[in-house]
Amino acid sequence: MLTCTLDEHSRTTLTEQLYAALRAEIDGGRMAPGVRMPSRRQLAEHLRVSAATVEAAYARLMSEGYCESRPRSGIYVAAQPPHGSETARPQAVPVRWDFSTGAADAAKFPYATWARLMREVLSEQNTALLLSGDPQGSLALRREIAGMMRSLRGIEVPPESIVLGAGTEVLVTALVSLLGREKLFAVEDPGYSRVRRILVASGARILPTPLSGGAIDVRALYTGGAGAAYVTPSHQFPLGAQMSDGQRAALLRWARETGGYILEDDYDSEFRFSGASAPALRAMDESGQVIYMNTFARTLAPGLRLSFMALPEALVGRYRALHAACSVPGFEQETLRKFIAGGHLERHVAHMRVVYRGRLQALERKAAALGLGEVAPCCAGLYALLRVGGRTPAQALVPRAAQAGVKLTRLADYGVMEAGGEYERVVLLGFAGMDEAAIEAGLCALRDAWM
Repeated sequence: MLTCTLDEHSRTTLTEQLYAALRAEIDGGRMAPGVRMPSRRQLAEHLRVSAATVEAAYARLMSEGYCESRPRSGIYVAAQPPHGSETARPQAVPVRWDFSTGAADAAKFPYATWARLMREVLSEQNTALLLSGDPQGSLALRREIAGMMRSLRGIEVPPESIVLGAGTEVLVTALVSLLGREKLFAVEDPGYSRVRRILVASGARILPTPLSGGAIDVRALYTGGAGAAYVTPSHQFPLGAQMSDGQRAALLRWARETGGYILEDDYDSEFRFSGASAPALRAMDESGQVIYMNTFARTLAPGLRLSFMALPEALVGRYRALHAACSVPGFEQETLRKFIAGGHLERHVAHMRVVYRGRLQALERKAAALGLGEVAPCCAGLYALLRVGGRTPAQALVPRAAQAGVKLTRLADYGVMEAGGEYERVVLLGFAGMDEAAIEAGLCALRDAWM
């Protein structure tokens, strides 16, 4: 059993201290590859810390590749942790087909329009754009975003409540300071691992919360004592389900009764291919408990680092007191304002929706023709779930794909708690970053690697 000294009075969180201690044990070879980690409960009792602290440290170790979860068995040191010697690893194979969920097709970015608008902004010689500006971002841009939210999602949000940020990481970090590190932040399990890492790195305590019917289990929020809940109701990541009306009502009731805040990430709402889109939680919120978040990383490009959130009125003043400047440069803000106001964003999204629908259909057809397995119905989003057939062991799916030049992830990789066997043979196939020919070639490479 690991023995280390954790200082609860340190400026470094207990989670960070425990993570560093465990990683040092792995890096130093004292916890060898394949060794089973202590159970969360055992280690928490041994070190006299909360189970949530251990869960958060384990979650970070798994997200960084130091540990892996095995269904109905536990968490183990990875067979090839990141620190391992180069001679011990298989020779790296360049990625030829990128099925990762965060990929994007840079060729489809509206370069000419964006460049023209940027030149216009520069030619206007507006010196105000060189200053720090409003801590929430340009009011003119926030007005355009408010109009966009009204037309696309039916959300009535005053521009004064909108905050711009240079990416999701900046906004989530700001929310931890705004809501308080003493709060317990519930996160979907399985869920978006990057947000889990950001919360932990920001000093927050997290509560990995199981799903029920494809959405966060509201009963666990009550029993776990959560003070905030990060959710993806329009398109749950990674299962892809849309939260039902009853689940939405129950979640809003939890927030109203406990005073908890809901962090609603509406990241994929623009790309729905079939079925009606449910209203955003923010549109249903009558008690001021929902913080709506979205990003232009999906609609434009991840590299632009443009995200926004709509705060409840009660939090706006506190946010302004904590922040002196906006993290998005003024020239980019004004270019985006012109881009939205000119109707370019709406046209670009409509065009990409057609492009992505074609890529999804190509993926579904080719996967079926090759006998790779069962592709779950994909009504929205930029990735599909594939339940793999054949005889390849579940643990070998991703490594074999990588050796064939194919990049993808398993559904089980997004869980914190030990997942059941139903997740093990499911992989995520992102289709945003490749054209139809590349998607089909990548699936052929997968068949050769697995069958």
